[in-house]
Amino acid sequence: MYIEAPPDMSKLQQLKILIIRYQEGKCSKEEIEQLRTWLRESESPELLERVYDELPEKATQKELSFRKTAIYQKIMNDARVRPALTSTGISGRALWWRKSWVAAVAAVLLVVMSFFYYSSFWGSEEKAISEEYAIVPGGDRALIILEDGREINLEEIEDTVIVQKGFSIVKKGDGAIYYQYDRAEELAVADVTNTVVTPKGGQYQVTLPDGTRVWLNAESKLKYPVYFDGNIREVELEGEGYFEVAKQTMNGKRVPFMVLSGEQKLEVLGTTFNIQAYGQDVTTTLVEGRVRLGLDNTNEKVVLQANDQAKLQPEEQQFDVRKVDPLYATAWKDGSFSFRKASIKDVMETIARWYDIDVIYKTTVDGSRFTGTISRFEQIDKLLQLIELTESVHFTIEGRRVIVEE
Repeated sequence: MYIEAPPDMSKLQQLKILIIRYQEGKCSKEEIEQLRTWLRESESPELLERVYDELPEKATQKELSFRKTAIYQKIMNDARVRPALTSTGISGRALWWRKSWVAAVAAVLLVVMSFFYYSSFWGSEEKAISEEYAIVPGGDRALIILEDGREINLEEIEDTVIVQKGFSIVKKGDGAIYYQYDRAEELAVADVTNTVVTPKGGQYQVTLPDGTRVWLNAESKLKYPVYFDGNIREVELEGEGYFEVAKQTMNGKRVPFMVLSGEQKLEVLGTTFNIQAYGQDVTTTLVEGRVRLGLDNTNEKVVLQANDQAKLQPEEQQFDVRKVDPLYATAWKDGSFSFRKASIKDVMETIARWYDIDVIYKTTVDGSRFTGTISRFEQIDKLLQLIELTESVHFTIEGRRVIVEE
């Protein structure tokens, strides 16, 4: 059926209704034909631009850019509509290059075109479009949990200062946070803690009260006191963090810095290291200086030197230490994935945390290994294509799932 428009409804309003129905997958074949007829008319490029400008903008600007791009590419590549576009001479340049979201269009254009050429029009296509465009690289996202239990989204706060009793949390221009104090002497005995939590697809940088800088990877949690006393500096880490520990002394003696990760206790004797502690698996990679590792329930201790990596073996309650190139453990901090003879499952677990996806295995991949480096901000299809060069696996993207096959 055709849209029955009131006599006083403008063509712009009618086209807007039809485009929204098209976007929601509700257009009948007759309505598609009506859209084709309108697009044949010489005024269609200007009308179409105005319709896009007036679409409901409930999403963020970035998400809206993806959605507008998807609608346009869908129309351009749908066999029932493409002839009308060709006959009127509408080009990508005529419609798109005057838009403020041109940068987002350029970033996703190849993925959009590839998707629409191989997708069917009916059924679940609209859902698949929105889900595929949701698979984007992670970014600077985190919550901070205050002592009273309040949770503040650090990505969304507009003010640059979170004022608390005796101190303030300052958000810098690059998004990182650090602490300033009004009454430090009160905090020294108050035992107040904060916790920064990154979700899947998130990362964040925190400068602790002593000046130590911590980079948190996706799906991680760092709990720490808002003021360190003079005897010890102790924090708790779940997930992955890269630490640059500030030196601190009191009365001529070094103040220890401790990181608790599950059963492992790390005491800093140097400055720079990476800890990966997802679940019971804890891997510590030392970049500079020295650290001492110990366990809760045993007297097992080991001192790491620069370029040492220790893997905690929970069953044996001991550490497996070997020399490594720290690059592969720390590249994430500088915006890259870097693997050396890593199992495909380890690779996909890392990717899943960053892109916030689920991975389904339809084949055994235990013997497959991957070595390579690629940007953490690459489109996921290109990232998976690189892994496929091992010729041991093949990937299929279905919504927010990546299926691993032979």
